Amino acid sequence: MTAMTQTEADVLEKITVLLQKPEDRPPSDQIDVALDPAKIIKDLEEFYELLKESDAMLKATVPYLAWPHHRPELPALGEIEFGILPYWAKNPKQIPGYEDIPDVFLKFLRLVDDLGLIPQPTVTLSDYEKLRTAVQSNMAISPDGTSWEIGNFGQLDYRWLEAPINMLLVNHYYNKHPWPMPVLNDPDKSPHVGKIPEDRVTFAVAGDWGTGGENAKAVRHAAMHLKQAPEYLFHLGDVYYTGTPQQSLSMPFLGAGYEVAHLVDFWPKEDLKPGRSFTMNSNHEMYTGARGLFEDALLSSPIFSHQNGFTYGMLENKNWQIFYLDSAYYSPDFLKMFGALSEDQIGFVQSMRKGNTDKKTIVMTHHTPFDVTGKVEQVKDNKSLLRDVARALDNNLPDYWYFGHIHDGIVYTPKQVTASKDGPAIAGTCHMRCAGHASMPYGAPWALAKVGSTPPFKESDFIDGIEFFAQTPMPKCGLRVLNGFMTFALTGAGIEEAFYDSDGKKTWPCKTRVTT
Repeated sequence: MTAMTQTEADVLEKITVLLQKPEDRPPSDQIDVALDPAKIIKDLEEFYELLKESDAMLKATVPYLAWPHHRPELPALGEIEFGILPYWAKNPKQIPGYEDIPDVFLKFLRLVDDLGLIPQPTVTLSDYEKLRTAVQSNMAISPDGTSWEIGNFGQLDYRWLEAPINMLLVNHYYNKHPWPMPVLNDPDKSPHVGKIPEDRVTFAVAGDWGTGGENAKAVRHAAMHLKQAPEYLFHLGDVYYTGTPQQSLSMPFLGAGYEVAHLVDFWPKEDLKPGRSFTMNSNHEMYTGARGLFEDALLSSPIFSHQNGFTYGMLENKNWQIFYLDSAYYSPDFLKMFGALSEDQIGFVQSMRKGNTDKKTIVMTHHTPFDVTGKVEQVKDNKSLLRDVARALDNNLPDYWYFGHIHDGIVYTPKQVTASKDGPAIAGTCHMRCAGHASMPYGAPWALAKVGSTPPFKESDFIDGIEFFAQTPMPKCGLRVLNGFMTFALTGAGIEEAFYDSDGKKTWPCKTRVTT
């Protein structure tokens, strides 16, 4: 273990008080905030359930680790993030680089485990050894495409613990950054509503790009050097490890300054006209209450100043309306894995649609309306991003929906929503695309392939509902595949979409689709 910095010591002091048993906690007049024990336990119980689900997903991955990597006949649903934490909590010396881990991370695991809120892992020592062996040759790929690696931003990187630690600080000490409220009849203090050209106009869209690493650099370069350079750039959110603001002595977070280092200062500096760049909220930015996003990106950087300090807005011309929306700020769960919209966003969309229902709609969010397979609606505490967006569109699906959150590039076949246990049917047909593969290490998502199939997957291996997923092999990197991004061009009433790898090669071209 390495010596702690002053920030780490300050954070650990707060977390220790937070996670002590009530009878051991100092008197309330000795604590700088009024802690709510019931709310603390609720957060930790949610964390417990997420860890159980993540551990199960990792366990389901184990049969896939060995050659020839047959897709196992096991459930592939759930969240892989934090899947190793139950095993690490019980076996901390197995954490890679254990001797150099700052004490704040190990003590956090110990404190939560002492409360009985870390589940017993189903992953065994044998499983872990298989995982470590597969990791060494880049053969450890999860159902959703997550690549298990030891280095920065790999799933065996202990710094992912910054997410629950910073989230606890926000929930119980600091609060979220205030949600911006529009000022009536003042366009400079309201969500941005912009006009885009009526003839051909091109957009580049990348999600989960904020690592500041080599993969992100390659995507940045490829997007800015296309034959048809994009006129608008959209980041669908996620700055890692958590979208922290610059360091504040009064509000310390682990990993200060990520929002500037991995987004603002990392943004393309090529000749892009003012008002053409947009960035959105996400779960990883919410781990610091969106303070980095608001303070360092939206309110301080000229790159995003036209967003007027808002995380949602609209672009339009006579044929199209493009809504970029904040699915993270009002997310209903502890680690913000599920999306939801605020009522004022729903009202904003409804107001923009009045008199414009003949225009086609594109919606962009960070979160997904369905799971990676495109089949399971994402619902948490009766909150559904799908239903929120449909309500905003008068019980209609958008014509196109672009999202990240899942670290893949996926094209789903046209989607219709029939009545189910989650709600009534929704009118319309939606073309859904996941563009969350801009930086994080990943492989082909085998949850999208039929049981028994092996990589590289053929189109005939795809499960129903999948038209394409990015899976160009990364040279000499086992099952790793190239990162990438997507583009779309509006051509009057038509739209052209494409996916590109980080080397600039087009992998999924789509001919112009004329809307009706």
